[in-house]
Amino acid sequence: MYRIQNEERWIEKSLESVSEICQEIVILDDCSTDSTVSICKKFPNVVDIYERKEPLPLDEARDRNLLLEMALKRNPDYVLSIDGDEIIMPNSKEIFLEELNVIYPESKIFEFQFLYVWDQLNKIRYDGLYGKTWQPRLLKIDSDFSKLRIKESNYSGNLHCGSIPIPSKLSDRLIRSNVKILHYGNFDNNLRQKKFKFYNQIDPNNQEQDGYVHIISEKGKHSGSSGMELISLPDFMYWQFSKDSSKI
Repeated sequence: MYRIQNEERWIEKSLESVSEICQEIVILDDCSTDSTVSICKKFPNVVDIYERKEPLPLDEARDRNLLLEMALKRNPDYVLSIDGDEIIMPNSKEIFLEELNVIYPESKIFEFQFLYVWDQLNKIRYDGLYGKTWQPRLLKIDSDFSKLRIKESNYSGNLHCGSIPIPSKLSDRLIRSNVKILHYGNFDNNLRQKKFKFYNQIDPNNQEQDGYVHIISEKGKHSGSSGMELISLPDFMYWQFSKDSSKI
């Protein structure tokens, strides 16, 4: 399930990566003005798109619960939540199948390490929080979970509310998958500056996030103690894109 807005730059490759794993994909599009929706409609696995036409005040929990309802109507075995600027690591299908069916068949929640692609397709930022970000994104659905809802956060607009509901009895029993998720939302300086501005408009002077300064620099408590650190990924861990430079 996807919550997206104006993600034409990444959404096609993201949907390609998810289509290898998921039988059905549901999407909440929040007033996109680019070609995002038309790209989504090309994928046969995309079975439901909620197209919001008029903007609403930001409420991430509201949107994610609407999306969860859309997903649960499909009677899924699992729900996987991903954003339009996130792409599952190449060659992940076999890892998924082994973890879900062989290694952890009884486990309910899986979390994934996020790799923040930075300036080049084969480079990731790895200092501070960027080297240790894990998020729960996959939930096994059973009768106990049919009424689960994503909780509100302590942030304005319910930012950072989480992407899937976490039952309290399972909060300490998350499985760490070997699948990685590549995050492209901070790929270049233009994206980073937009994100920095957006967060500080919605959630100004947040001390916990240190003003979100880590997004645009090596400063702040969430950056590494020795400054920004970039590392190269081996070829099998990152995606190549078309040579159309406008997409990158």
